[in-house]
Formats: sequence, C-alpha cells, structure tokens
Amino acid sequence: MKNFIVQMILRITIAGISLLGTAHAIAEPLSGTHNIVLSNASGEHHTIGKIIFSDGGNGKTAFQIEMASNMEEFFLAMRPFLCLTGEKQRLCWFPVKNEKALISPDDLLPLEYALMFMRTKAKDLHVNPFNGLYYKLSWTQQGITGKLFEVDMAPFIAPDTVPLERRQRPLEKKDFYEADLGSNWLPMLRIE
Repeated sequence: MKNFIVQMILRITIAGISLLGTAHAIAEPLSGTHNIVLSNASGEHHTIGKIIFSDGGNGKTAFQIEMASNMEEFFLAMRPFLCLTGEKQRLCWFPVKNEKALISPDDLLPLEYALMFMRTKAKDLHVNPFNGLYYKLSWTQQGITGKLFEVDMAPFIAPDTVPLERRQRPLEKKDFYEADLGSNWLPMLRIE
C-alpha cells in the first residue's frame, strides 16, 4: 500500500511538472523570426518561408509571413501563386487575409488562414478549389505544429456564397475532412 501511494505521488508530480512545462511554453509570447517547415514521414523537410512575430498589444502576437525563394511563382487559374513542386505534387500557397494578422494562445485562426494551400499534380497548370489544404495549428512544447485537413476553398474563392456574418471566418467544422496522409506530399507543418 505504501509503495502504491509513493508511486501515485510520483506520477502526479511528474504530470504536474509536465503540465507546467506545457503551460510555460504556451504562455511565453512568440517573438522574433521562425521558420515555416513542411515535412513528411519519409524524411523530406522543406523550409518554405519564415514568420516574424512581434508584440501585437493586448496579449496578442502580430505576425508577418515571408515566403522563401524555393517557392516558385506559377500563373494558375489566371492569377499568380507561390508554389513548391515535388515529384508528384505541387503545393500552392493560398493565404487568406480576412482580418488583422494577430494571434493569441487561444486563437491561432488568423495564422491558419494565412498558411492555407491548394494542391495540384506536379505538371498541372490549373488549381481545383476542392483540393484545399488546411493545417490546424496547436501549441506544443516544440512550438507550433499543424495537423493537415482537406478543405473546400469555395468560401474564399466565392465569398458571396457565405452569409455576411461569417465572411471573416467562413470555415465551419463541417468544412474539414480528414486528410489522407498517404496521398498528401507534405502533411506536417511546424513553425520552429
């Protein structure tokens, strides 16, 4: 019984320390320049740009994204896109700037919208709005990471189809689809 109590106290202490570490990582404001990295399980690792974080006031963090030179410009669907092309797939950056570039520990949505992509086949010269890629971001002890979802980009391409009160943040839970990690080239996003 005594050993059981000692083990339980030890487990609770370890869990508490772990939670404090996570809270500290989340509470610490972001600042400075951080890389935007897309990767996959087979070891590919592409730094596609950087984010410059600064104090946004009122407990918020301002951000500015600058894409790297490995993002090539392609003219698709009668507009220019910055894209990263792999052997079988091309990812084209589709930033949505519906609101100020400000985030907080409990609201990463403006950054998620700013890091949206559309995928095409590597040789395609058009984009399909049904091939939207969305990284839902979360705070971790390693920084900010993104879990890939597929999304229909129609609310951004044709905003008049969205009710006026939702146009700033048009995506709803029903708009996200679990991404097939096997068919997506770079399903992991990290800000490091």
